[in-house]
Amino acid sequence: MNRFRLAAVALIAPLGALAPLGAAAPAQAAEQMPFTISEQITLGPGGPVLETFTATGPLCRSGTFADTVLASQPDNSQGPDHGKLILTVRSVYTCADGSGTFNALTEVHGTLGPDDTSISTGTVQLLGGTGAFTDLIGHGTVTGGINFATGTAFATDRGLVVRI
Repeated sequence: MNRFRLAAVALIAPLGALAPLGAAAPAQAAEQMPFTISEQITLGPGGPVLETFTATGPLCRSGTFADTVLASQPDNSQGPDHGKLILTVRSVYTCADGSGTFNALTEVHGTLGPDDTSISTGTVQLLGGTGAFTDLIGHGTVTGGINFATGTAFATDRGLVVRI
């Protein structure tokens, strides 16, 4: 179970079903733009020691992030003890260019592999922030993985952002 907790923190990324993002303004008032966030994580004995990202779309190009696991539970959809876990993770991304921070809420379903690895898939919601990102909302999908042998993890979020 400790490995699941480490995978949870490392994969973010970010678990139970998240409600679909509701419309915050009339469709004609906001333009949807695609985004990608690529996360790179270096692991230590107690969890992540370095979490960096690069991004495209209306987000800043790079920075660091910090994850907080809000909930974790076994995924028993295929019966008990199948090596699966559902995580809900809150992430705060801090832009290296000083333009602000933005927040994400992620639900991931992770599966431990037989070769000291784990993979995950899920959903992500972008939910405001500071500076240039106070009015940011968006949604998308996330995929990720962890390699315990090398002490590295990654995640890629893709979706649409709306700035009101």
